Amino acid sequence: MITTRESINYQFSIIFGYSSPNKEDLIVGDIIGPGSLKKAIIKDLSVDVIKYLTQYNAMLRDYTGSELFFVEFELKNYNLKEAQTKIFPKSMILVPGNYKECESLMLALKPDIGYINVHKSNKAINHISKLFFEVEDYANHPELNESQKEAVYRRFASRFTKKLYGQLIENKWTKELIGLSDLVPTEKKFLKKYCKLKSNIELLWHKKPIEINLSHIKFEKLKNPFEGKTATEHLKFSISEPSANFVIEKTLKLGSNLLNLANTGTMDYFQNKLIKYIIKNIEIDLIQILEPKSENWLISRINNLLLQVKNNTEQFLDLCNDFLISGEKGSLKQILEAFNKLINEKGALKNREFSELFEISSKFISQMIVSREEIRSNELKSIFNYFSELINNTINILNTYLESYLVNRQLKNITNILIQNLKEDFNNEPKPAKILGNKIIDEFHEHILRIIETFSLSNSINNFFNKEIFLKVFKDLVFKDFNDFFNRIDLSTKDIVSFAEINLDKESINIKYIIENFKKFTDELHFLLSYILRYSTINRYLKDIPDTEISDPVLFSTKFHRFLEKRLSGINLIWKSYILEWIKDYTKIFLKLDVKKQWTLIEIYNDFINYLEERELESQSPEKFTDFLDAFIAKEKNEEIKNNLIRFFQQYESFLGIKTEFPKYIKNKIEDKINNFTIALQNQVPLEYLKNNGNKTFYNYIRENELKYFSKLIPIPSSLILKHNLTNEESELFKGDLFQVFNIKYWGDGFIMINLADNFKEVYREWIKEL
Repeated sequence: MITTRESINYQFSIIFGYSSPNKEDLIVGDIIGPGSLKKAIIKDLSVDVIKYLTQYNAMLRDYTGSELFFVEFELKNYNLKEAQTKIFPKSMILVPGNYKECESLMLALKPDIGYINVHKSNKAINHISKLFFEVEDYANHPELNESQKEAVYRRFASRFTKKLYGQLIENKWTKELIGLSDLVPTEKKFLKKYCKLKSNIELLWHKKPIEINLSHIKFEKLKNPFEGKTATEHLKFSISEPSANFVIEKTLKLGSNLLNLANTGTMDYFQNKLIKYIIKNIEIDLIQILEPKSENWLISRINNLLLQVKNNTEQFLDLCNDFLISGEKGSLKQILEAFNKLINEKGALKNREFSELFEISSKFISQMIVSREEIRSNELKSIFNYFSELINNTINILNTYLESYLVNRQLKNITNILIQNLKEDFNNEPKPAKILGNKIIDEFHEHILRIIETFSLSNSINNFFNKEIFLKVFKDLVFKDFNDFFNRIDLSTKDIVSFAEINLDKESINIKYIIENFKKFTDELHFLLSYILRYSTINRYLKDIPDTEISDPVLFSTKFHRFLEKRLSGINLIWKSYILEWIKDYTKIFLKLDVKKQWTLIEIYNDFINYLEERELESQSPEKFTDFLDAFIAKEKNEEIKNNLIRFFQQYESFLGIKTEFPKYIKNKIEDKINNFTIALQNQVPLEYLKNNGNKTFYNYIRENELKYFSKLIPIPSSLILKHNLTNEESELFKGDLFQVFNIKYWGDGFIMINLADNFKEVYREWIKEL
């Protein structure tokens, strides 16, 4: 980044993509952004964005009965120091469009958040879809061959991308002023909130793309905003709380993947070339030194090499200035030939080789020159000045990131040694303890890597590579949030089942397969509950069964049991029959009651769902698993298997204590290991420092953290709008489109809150149901 103007340009980026079912391989698009990309990469990015949207919409149809209408992500910068000194976009939006069966989309980054009229932007994308459909129809002309058709598609993709980009930067889709707002169905005053979720959020910024995970989700029951038959009908089109949570999880992943794609387009081609050129020259020097050296030696050596590079480039720029006053004129090709001749001749006199710098600068000139017919050499002055600043900026980047890279590298190497030592300590443990111990150690490893990533980018420590200093810094980092990490560890039923399996004798081999099934118990039941509560299951049942046939919980659960039994027949899960047993148990509760109560469908639904959620929550508890085991063993008719299961049950009960004791044991073991951990800084052959860091070389480190401008941004969804896919019959019940609106608040400190609302009351034709 050379100028403030360039930095401002990074505030706006746009990716446009179009796909058509009329031709399987017809996916075309374009990118407008600060970087420069080849045509093949642009097509690959368009394909990837459309692929992500297609997968996301498939999930939405299953879990919510809708598709994406609009989503906006707030872009947070985890490097606070950099956020204060550089200009970054504040938000990223994804707007899909369609016409007939063709689909298009716009992914854009912009400098503000929350000011888009989503319906205007959607209308604009739909219009572009219609225009591209007409282009596709024209391109099917028999006189055009495949390459000509491809050229037509690319040309119009570029044209339509520019049109959308112009509308974006000219604020064509910005919301009107207060008091003049358009009457759009997703405005707050037209929405009724019916669901609320709270969750912890964990940001794994050391991973590429960044991973964002939710945990400790809490559903808050809200008072039903509807009454009577309206409430009943709304229930059929609402999204359950677990499904809403799943949608947010997938939206977080979508945002991370999309920003990673957008980031590909931010690399400056020429700065990237210069970085590679300088690192290559550094490596040529270092490859001759085979004696192991320290990091401090390397830093000093590379700083001297960078001074030599700076001196060399200054001599090249002096020749550029000589060319400015040479009086040469002609076409671009002739000018570049004359420039090359001067560089070769005068470079030889100075005993310098400038061929690579000339190659980079000539391509730079070719890109910057507008008129190619008649050029005078002195017209290149501003271009050479710019190129000079680009070189200086590149050298500064290498200076800035060298120590950061070496600190990152050393901390990760030490971490790997510590983790390896910890795992070796567990090699002699019983198999379940070893497996579980390694699992916790791996999680602890990820925890440390996350801390290292931000530390190495935002801190500068004098004499870091002094043994006492770096070891102290390392231990301080490892112990950061140490207690919180272990307090979050929660052993599962599967973990304790694995421990209980240890002490079974060889005669218990006949229950091995049963124990393996026990390990799948909690995961399968969690999946089955989410399967029941997704739109394609529970909402379909509510729509298919007439309201008059569901007057009490017994009828509701009995009919749902039959409905679900058919749907589960095609699912290959061990415990699917168990969740059907839950439904039977629910029915039995009301068969035993003498008091008859008048139930509404809302009351039945809420009571039924609450019951299933409570049963599923109990099934996740290792303590409650003993109740299941007791009932399971009682049903076993084979005496030999039954006796072995009883022994397993006894073992399971005896190991329940490890739920709290094992994490403490691991914590103490790791704490002792760290306190006694010592390591000497190992000198290495200089070139190895730049190459040997897993897959992250010095060049890769700079590319990911500097050349890719959006690398430190984290996309947190702020607004998600879904549009219902209504059948023809359902459309008769509505006077407009039905929207589901997720309003998401990120409160920092790892906490997020989601409110879910819809415009059902505004668009539902209640009187039609009365006919």
